[in-house]
Amino acid sequence: MKGRMIKVAAALLTCVVLTCCVLGIFAVSALLGKTTLRIDTNEKLQTMQGFGASSAWVYQDLGLEDLATKNTAIQMLYGNDGLQLNTFRYNVGAGGVESDNYKDPLRGAQSFFIAERFTGDYSVFADADNYDFTRDGAVLDLFKRALATGNIDKVIFFANSPHYLMTKNGKTHGDVPYDNNLKEECYVAFSQYMLVIVNYIYQNIISQYDKDIQIYISPVNEPQWKWGDDATQEDGEATQEGCHYDPKPLAKFYDTFYSQLDVFNDENSTDFNMDIFESGNYKMLNSTRTKFNEYMREFEKYDFFDEITHISLHSYGADKSIFYREIFADYMSKNFPHISISMSEYCTMEWNVDESIDMGLWCGKVMMRDIAILGVTDWSYWLSVAKGGYEDALVYWKKDNGYNSFEVTKRYYVFGQFSKYISNGSVRVSADYSDFLGVNGIETAAFKNPDGSVTVIVLNDSEKSHTIALKGVDKYKNVKEIMTDSDVNWQTREYAFDGNVKVAAKSMTTFVLTK
Repeated sequence: MKGRMIKVAAALLTCVVLTCCVLGIFAVSALLGKTTLRIDTNEKLQTMQGFGASSAWVYQDLGLEDLATKNTAIQMLYGNDGLQLNTFRYNVGAGGVESDNYKDPLRGAQSFFIAERFTGDYSVFADADNYDFTRDGAVLDLFKRALATGNIDKVIFFANSPHYLMTKNGKTHGDVPYDNNLKEECYVAFSQYMLVIVNYIYQNIISQYDKDIQIYISPVNEPQWKWGDDATQEDGEATQEGCHYDPKPLAKFYDTFYSQLDVFNDENSTDFNMDIFESGNYKMLNSTRTKFNEYMREFEKYDFFDEITHISLHSYGADKSIFYREIFADYMSKNFPHISISMSEYCTMEWNVDESIDMGLWCGKVMMRDIAILGVTDWSYWLSVAKGGYEDALVYWKKDNGYNSFEVTKRYYVFGQFSKYISNGSVRVSADYSDFLGVNGIETAAFKNPDGSVTVIVLNDSEKSHTIALKGVDKYKNVKEIMTDSDVNWQTREYAFDGNVKVAAKSMTTFVLTK
């Protein structure tokens, strides 16, 4: 019996050793040898609509600067030599600068509505004569410069709060956490407020550049959050405009807004679209108040939901998580397969400004996983411009003794690896990367572009460079390679495509294949 046990133990040990050897061979092969990325351009996934960022906060100051300063900032974001963003997110202020004492006054955005015209009758919000469109002029000036680049084809007008005259406490944030601050009798007035502002800007500014630019109106932003004095606080005071909505009142408001929008479009021959619901959380594993699916269930009860083709959400809380994305993607595909997803806001929410390639690749992973796992159709960073001290912008504006300058981090260049080479209308296609043990640190996405070219984006978060054989793209003969790592930004070279590409350690590389 003892001899048999020894033989069994020896056999098991042999199996373990052989298995370890095989796995070791695979690991060495993965780290040192050539791996394969199989691309199937016939397996089409989501159609991309582009990339953007918002105008909130700093534009009100930046727009007052000299022409050279303003033009530099806009070209870095929307110009062909910059990120070539095609989506402009315009923040419609709620008048917090008039009603609230925010520590940073720019976070209480100016409103176009002339408050003195309000006498208690909310119908005044439907009359454009009660608005002063010379207000917010600094932001509008920068907006015009962005439009002048010719790269913008979508504008999203978003509000963080209703106008303070429509709220229960007369402020652009709640006094109590989770307070539904919009008065129910103001659902129509708030809808008209947004429509009047958007229509004026469209008719008098946007249409002067391109009448076919898509217009979306997003009247609610992150409804799940508390938005009370002790929720977004510094010394017990709210730090920005914001309004909480529980699922039932939000669904009811959206129903009102959609009805007003439908009538407005008919009467004014416009084609404005409703954007819902800028969800700040799609993890669905938090407290009852923040569950995404409870909002969706309430929306389903109204007719407007039948007309919804996409929802917008933010990646806060999920960050790089594959787990949360897979859960959410499964939830959407099973329950709402006809609804696409837009990622409309994200920043890393960390103090200081990290200029390292690691932070750049962090953002790259969030973008890559939102696109490849969630299947988002477009992706927008939170602030396009900020003043520094926080990981919240693509471009940082510095002003020292009257001298203006702009700085960017690796995140800016990683962002550009996507935004400059995936156009509106590009279709994501199947891209299956072989990594037996998942040790290569490689993540990929591939796109078939409207001009027939194929864009392949490869993120390498490992300390090793890798050679990758691209399969399924044999008919392409030339490649343009754009690479960002710790040493270079958007380093570009072109060469004949022999079926293989090489990616450097700790890098983001974009390959554009042409025939």
